[in-house]
Amino acid sequence: MHDLSLYLLDIIENSVRAGATQIRVGVAADRAADSLAITVEDDGPGLPVTPREALDPFYTTKKGKKTGLGLSLFRQAAEASGGGLSVGRSADLGGVAVRAWMGLGNVDRPPLGDVATSILTMVATNQEVDFAVDLTDGDERTSLRGSELPQRLPALVAYQEALT
Repeated sequence: MHDLSLYLLDIIENSVRAGATQIRVGVAADRAADSLAITVEDDGPGLPVTPREALDPFYTTKKGKKTGLGLSLFRQAAEASGGGLSVGRSADLGGVAVRAWMGLGNVDRPPLGDVATSILTMVATNQEVDFAVDLTDGDERTSLRGSELPQRLPALVAYQEALT
């Protein structure tokens, strides 16, 4: 698996650019089952195309120098690790939901470190968006919301990296 944070940043950036005001990120690592699941949901306007079309290589709604390869490359990497990626409607927030699952052993760096870097970057540059993060590592679960993210996430990452 290549740099997970780049895929995650791309998905969150898609939500922000689409006008989402609420973004929920869930990350669940299960070391016993060697699995990692990531979910990003938003309250944006939803997909302008079918989920299948959204996963097609070179499809993009972004103007400028975007390639439209983010989701298709992420799906390919997840599938290569025995997992997958799906895109659909968020049942909770009404916008888009992207779900990826893969073998934890195929992630290059500690997954919570990648997630933390991506989330902190997006929180710092998009203060008008309500971010929430749910992190699960085995039986340990941490939920972080809005203003507490910058203060609590680095300590959680340091703990996670000490375990690996």
